[in-house]
Amino acid sequence: METDLNKCKRCGQCMSVCPVYQATFQESDVARGKLALLECVEAGTINASERLESILSRCLMCGACSQVCANKVETTLIMQTGREKLFETGKKGQTERALFGAVREGRLSAKVLLKGGSLLQALACKKIPETSGLHLRFPLSFFTARRTAPPIAWKPFLQRAQSEPAVTGEGPRIGLFVGCGANYLFPDTSRALVRILRRMGVTPVIPGDQICCGLPAYVSGDTETARESALKNIEAFKSLELDAILTVCASCGSHLKALPSLFSDDSSSRNAAASLAGKHMDAMTFLVDHLDFEVFLKNLQSAKPQKDTRPLRVAYHDPCHLRLGQGITQAPRRLIEALPGVQLAEASHPGQCCGHGGEFNLSHFALSMKILDRRTEDFRKVNPETIVTGCTGCLLQLAEGISRNGLAGRIEVCHPLVLVEKAIEP
Repeated sequence: METDLNKCKRCGQCMSVCPVYQATFQESDVARGKLALLECVEAGTINASERLESILSRCLMCGACSQVCANKVETTLIMQTGREKLFETGKKGQTERALFGAVREGRLSAKVLLKGGSLLQALACKKIPETSGLHLRFPLSFFTARRTAPPIAWKPFLQRAQSEPAVTGEGPRIGLFVGCGANYLFPDTSRALVRILRRMGVTPVIPGDQICCGLPAYVSGDTETARESALKNIEAFKSLELDAILTVCASCGSHLKALPSLFSDDSSSRNAAASLAGKHMDAMTFLVDHLDFEVFLKNLQSAKPQKDTRPLRVAYHDPCHLRLGQGITQAPRRLIEALPGVQLAEASHPGQCCGHGGEFNLSHFALSMKILDRRTEDFRKVNPETIVTGCTGCLLQLAEGISRNGLAGRIEVCHPLVLVEKAIEP
């Protein structure tokens, strides 16, 4: 790690793109400041501490700094290594587990219980299994600090999918990696993708034994748990003879793409991870680039009788894990622009982070909201009726932004595939 750290020349280019630094203007919140501290830890001049943990946690792991670094320093990888070392030495703070005690002892107010609704109940009663990353994402602070809490699907997508009869099409066999968010919180997104694929003659294959992708554990520094999750998912998909494996959540997709890096010391597991990662594609990119779905939509538009109505104004938010983690920006926009009766309203600062960052949103909620408010203002200026994004974390964050800025009921937030499915309904 020392060699990589020394490649940083402290030029400050990362300051121009870091969402956290742009909200605080603190040197310790930008990549070069964190790298300087980690360099001191490597040299033995400072020790790992709770203060260091706090500084490293004030990072969205979005990768924007790596993208602009003239010396190509892999800042997110180095930051992750630092988190792993803190976790291993016991300095890394564990996820807050106060939720279950508060529920058992009746210490939650009626307001919190009402706001948390079915999600809080599902977590407390372990309706959502411990293997789901949602247990890391939603501690007690999630329900007490936020204005909104998402509803829970009482029958998760994976459970529902296993109870439905299989439908075989003439096209390719395509696996779906669902992810925790699209399984429990946004099952409409997963259902939309399945219906779209079937409409195009594709056979969706949805293994019921898939689990959390492991990203929440990984970014907290718990690499061993992330590896265990990866191996279980590799086993779930490996014998299915699939042409591709799709994700609807950018965070899951970015993590699956990087799975081989979890097994640098295990060639057999690394090769198996590379096989899964090599088949992975974001669902929107697959539709546009491999099914000519953009052409299908445009033909559908020309075939339908034109209504003399104002088009639906739709703004698109680029998830960091899609734009930076997978290099995808155009496929979602091409889908939106091809939709009948839809007008794409581009907000200023495309690619600006929403401030979610998984654990970052929980550990530094006020800072996360400061970043979110700036992004919400970008959207307010273009007056959309709907905001769409391809990441379940961003969906949660943007819904909170709409609520806290008094726009609930005026602006809908959903995945682009939900809009697409509505457009192709007979």
